[in-house]
Amino acid sequence: MLSTSQQAPMGNRSTLITIGKNGELRHLFWPTHNYPQHVRGSLPGIMCGKGQNESFSWLTDDPWTRRQRYLPDSTILETTFTDNRNGFEVRATDFVLPGRDALVRVFEIASKNLAPIDTSFLYYNDFDIAETPIGDACYYDQRSDTIVSYKRNYWFAFGGERRSSAHQCGVHEEASDAFVDAKDGKLSGNSLALYSGTRGVNSCLKWDLGSLNPGVKEQLVLLMCFAHNKQDALSLIDTARKSSLPEMVNDVNKYCQDWLRNAKVTRVPNAWEDLLRRSLLTLRTLVSPDFGGIVAAPTLEPDYRYVWSRDGTYVAYALDRCGYHKDAEAFYRWCKEAQEPNGGWNQRYHIERTPAPSWGEQEDQCATILWGFGQHYELTKNRDFLEAVWPTIKKGVEHLLLGRDPETGLIGPSLDLWEEKSALHTYTNSAACGGLRESAEVASVLGHDALAKSWKKENGILQGAILKHLWSEQNNRFLKSVKPVDNDIDTAIIGLSFPFCVLQPDDPRMLSTAHQIENAFHYTAEGIGRYPSDVYHGGNPWFITTLWMALYHCQLGNYQKAKTLIDWSARHVDELQLFAEQVNRENGEPVSASPLAWSHAMFILSLLSFKEA
Repeated sequence: MLSTSQQAPMGNRSTLITIGKNGELRHLFWPTHNYPQHVRGSLPGIMCGKGQNESFSWLTDDPWTRRQRYLPDSTILETTFTDNRNGFEVRATDFVLPGRDALVRVFEIASKNLAPIDTSFLYYNDFDIAETPIGDACYYDQRSDTIVSYKRNYWFAFGGERRSSAHQCGVHEEASDAFVDAKDGKLSGNSLALYSGTRGVNSCLKWDLGSLNPGVKEQLVLLMCFAHNKQDALSLIDTARKSSLPEMVNDVNKYCQDWLRNAKVTRVPNAWEDLLRRSLLTLRTLVSPDFGGIVAAPTLEPDYRYVWSRDGTYVAYALDRCGYHKDAEAFYRWCKEAQEPNGGWNQRYHIERTPAPSWGEQEDQCATILWGFGQHYELTKNRDFLEAVWPTIKKGVEHLLLGRDPETGLIGPSLDLWEEKSALHTYTNSAACGGLRESAEVASVLGHDALAKSWKKENGILQGAILKHLWSEQNNRFLKSVKPVDNDIDTAIIGLSFPFCVLQPDDPRMLSTAHQIENAFHYTAEGIGRYPSDVYHGGNPWFITTLWMALYHCQLGNYQKAKTLIDWSARHVDELQLFAEQVNRENGEPVSASPLAWSHAMFILSLLSFKEA
């Protein structure tokens, strides 16, 4: 399914790159997976014909059409560009090298014309180094036939395996503007561009392919390497130029397939197996092995490139369930280091654990991490891990218990998990129950019996407060929140059953609540949303919430109903088999951030919970 939000992530330990649905280099996050993002524009173009018949077009624009796919069990992306008007087909193969900070873009150009046609290939780069054009510079290095773009300790070297025919470094909106001159194919040869204002600099390289005969294919291997100084950047691109293309492709495939081989997942239905493997590879690209943080989504619109500890815990739980205990533990250790002095966590963080822009207290994050610590121990029995995170758990529990409403005994007020309203929320308190219960178990394992007894008692008190203040006899379901009362149905209330096990799934109150949630949404595209009055992006079904209901039905043993919901989710992935945040309520197109780590995690958890009849 086509999607405006579609993009393909790929990366290594320090790099996260996305290629957009039109084949453009959309994001380049380096040297961490979420900051800085260095690219404003990076795209290929073709000049063909002679004289008055000469024409130029960017492959990312009309009249080109595009289709994309990942190679099986790999993060190598293949984009096929077709221009039926001028008779060309271009196949791009994109990948990031596992052990080097380098993006490889391989373009195979073929003419479908009946006669030979003069053809040139151009590639344009427009960096916003460290997320601003101010102070950017670029120059052409004659010796190595490389455009070097730089600022401070960020250096980018770009060139091809074969020598270029022309080059240009320029400044936006000046006579040297490389974007403007690329369109007539006549690059000026300007070798230096500096600008101290906000316009920024840009650059372009051109390769004359000569008269391209029908059916003949020309291959260009382009390289973009990045390092913290000029010498290392140029050394990287020199080394990459000497590497064979098959070896580089094999390195990427081995990197991906080694990861997949480590999965300990029992057989899933054949119809979902490819999606499971793609989900695992996608999470691999969003996990930072060096820091342990997990990027929510590699996007700036919306700006989801941060670590939300709640989202990350769901992802870590999915990784743990699949046998990736080392990666899950790395995330929980990230949480340990990111914890605030008051025992809580901020709303979101950068990968390197520094706080990201936030707008309020959100206690479900703290509670979910505490629950995750316990789940990790249950799955690994790693006592050393418990010893290491025990001070974090103790501070986290103390933080939660100090944040209770004195009148009701509920945790809060704080923002809900959707980060919209401050109140005493059912989901937040469900998470707190799960966190307290797991923390009590950890305390018991480590011999802190008095604390274990105390926290178990507090958990019981909190559970009683939920049933007293958040259950509505009038509505015969749980409320979204109180103080102030919010009667809106909210799918997150399912958290009472999955994953926090406050109530059994077949508790009459859960059954009634879930039934009303399922009947509250009537989208043309089907699926389940967050809550009926939702207006974010128009108010759509979400993969998270649809799969949440599938997980609840798995708990009940209603596997046929769960299958219907999982199948709906599988049908609405994009062309690359990636899960976005939402699905357009009318046309069923994936919308908003993509790929969303939490969506992929919920899909994986649904498959792990599903049993065939």
